[in-house]
Amino acid sequence: MDFHLERGLRLHTEPQYKNLYKWAINEVNAEGRPIGGDQIPWRWSLDFTATSCVLRDSFQIRQPLGFSFTTSNSDGTTSQQETGGQEDRSERSQVIRLELRPGSPRDTDGYDRQTKFSMFGTDRTIQKFELCITSLASNDEQERCTVWGCPSYTTEIDFRDETTDDCIVFSLSVKPEAFTRYIEKIDRGLVDDVHFSVGHVDGFYSEWSPSISTSRVKVLTSDQEHKVTLPTDREFEVPRLGRIGEVSLSINRHLELVDNPPHAHAVEPKTEVGAGIELRAPQATTNLQALTDSPMMHVLQSLKRAAWLSAWALGLLLVVILLRR
Repeated sequence: MDFHLERGLRLHTEPQYKNLYKWAINEVNAEGRPIGGDQIPWRWSLDFTATSCVLRDSFQIRQPLGFSFTTSNSDGTTSQQETGGQEDRSERSQVIRLELRPGSPRDTDGYDRQTKFSMFGTDRTIQKFELCITSLASNDEQERCTVWGCPSYTTEIDFRDETTDDCIVFSLSVKPEAFTRYIEKIDRGLVDDVHFSVGHVDGFYSEWSPSISTSRVKVLTSDQEHKVTLPTDREFEVPRLGRIGEVSLSINRHLELVDNPPHAHAVEPKTEVGAGIELRAPQATTNLQALTDSPMMHVLQSLKRAAWLSAWALGLLLVVILLRR
């Protein structure tokens, strides 16, 4: 397995600003010279938004691998042995898998607002983030969340080289009642966006900043290939991906509601004529008179008279025809 890492890592225990932090990690080149600034643990919150969701409901049956073999005894004889005895096992699992992007749902006005993540030892921006939600066995268990990650690597599978990209995967285990509720929301299409937030994540680093947000985060995985060189006189456990101190998950549904303001109290219409003269205009009679005097009403009345004349002429014609017979 060949990891795609271009630089080494070194623990720095004598930073210039000791009043701000006591230690840091530096990326170093082949000659051992630092590249970039000091990277210290990032403890503030980081937001993610789901871009797609997959509900996987799987089922499998496992049968014991029973086989027989021959053994030699101390007296020179042989005996037949068999393995097995276990019953068939069936397993069912449900997993909610969400693809994530850095940033909150409202960060839609540009790529520059999103925090850029990259593995220590490389400048590649991590593109693959996942959140896997599973159910605990019972409601008595404590909900938990962990994170795992891996730098990009190339390995040989069936005589072919395959490359896996940098990735970060969050694993969230919730109580059964909450998991059932999440599945119902997804199954009924009652989800418009999912917001996931984490804080105090071991393995997330950034340069010191007085702000509570950062534009870049470096990631240190638990893989042995992600090695950090320590000073010869120090024993130090560097925080790596795994534990998460704070977790927040919001599954949201948006509805557009019509805001109908209350109607104002009815006020009699007033018409001002000249200065200081006020006339109250009749309401129903005015509207009726306007409708009666409209051109359309005159047209309808003319059509009505024409229809009566036509009917009278047809009746007269019918009488004449009958008399002639």
